Amino acid sequence: MKITYKPLGVFVVVLLAAGIGGAKLVGLWKTESTKQPVAIREGEFAGMPNPLDIRGSYTWDDVARAFNFDVELALKAFGASDPTTKVNTLESIYGEASLPEGTEIGTDAVRLFVSLLTGLPHAPEGSTILPFSAIEVLRTEGKASSEFIEEAAARAYTPGAVQGVPATKSAEPATDIPPATGDSPGAPAATKTSAVAVPKIVQADLPASPVFDAATPTTSTTVHTPSPAKSGGESTGEGAVPGTITGKTTFKEIKTWGLSEDQIKSTTGGEIGHDLAAIRDWASSKGLSFSEIKARLQALLDAR
Repeated sequence: MKITYKPLGVFVVVLLAAGIGGAKLVGLWKTESTKQPVAIREGEFAGMPNPLDIRGSYTWDDVARAFNFDVELALKAFGASDPTTKVNTLESIYGEASLPEGTEIGTDAVRLFVSLLTGLPHAPEGSTILPFSAIEVLRTEGKASSEFIEEAAARAYTPGAVQGVPATKSAEPATDIPPATGDSPGAPAATKTSAVAVPKIVQADLPASPVFDAATPTTSTTVHTPSPAKSGGESTGEGAVPGTITGKTTFKEIKTWGLSEDQIKSTTGGEIGHDLAAIRDWASSKGLSFSEIKARLQALLDAR
């Protein structure tokens, strides 16, 4: 008995449809990303979502849903308005702000905020700071120790403040923040502060913290300070250390420091910007996370 092409084609289509239908029934076939961070694998917080896995492609709704808190807290903390926008828009929102040299408010700032809000561990990048509006939310809603919230407050950015000089601001925490929808299971009890000193905007790195480092299943980010001997002699901006990537570093500079185009493309998904383009501006225009790209490029520079 010969099987012609027509019945064979019908059989293949039916078999494929049956396979997809069965996979959907058991939850194996998904056409949309779930935006669910990986779980912490060990320690006190094992099984809980890991703030380190928050990506720039997550929306504010995705983050709030994954970590079980009211999305309005995140919107107020970062001055956002639309819960469906991606968190990597922070890099363009704060890209033009007069942040202290060598600091940034991007995707890693969201990870730090979530860590302090829920009490889950996260070791932030040395360049990461929070806007002061986020500190106001954390002082009333944060589950982390007040000590760690105040460490972040000491480096927080306040629009209109002169670097190193605090802007005039009430010491009382905000009282009109919407309540969270639920606490993360296993997270430490909330710590409240009734009155605190106005934070100064400084450039010092956050000190090491046992809460941030505890039970984190992946390697924490190290603040890189390459030797000037590795630099190509060009400056990344006033006060910047040659060989250290900042928000003003261009593609030409990291090439001068010794990275090839292939090495650069390996960190950006196969693309590269114009020599004179600032890496942060280029990443924002492509919808990519500058903080993630910077960490990969810095690791390649430091490995030379």
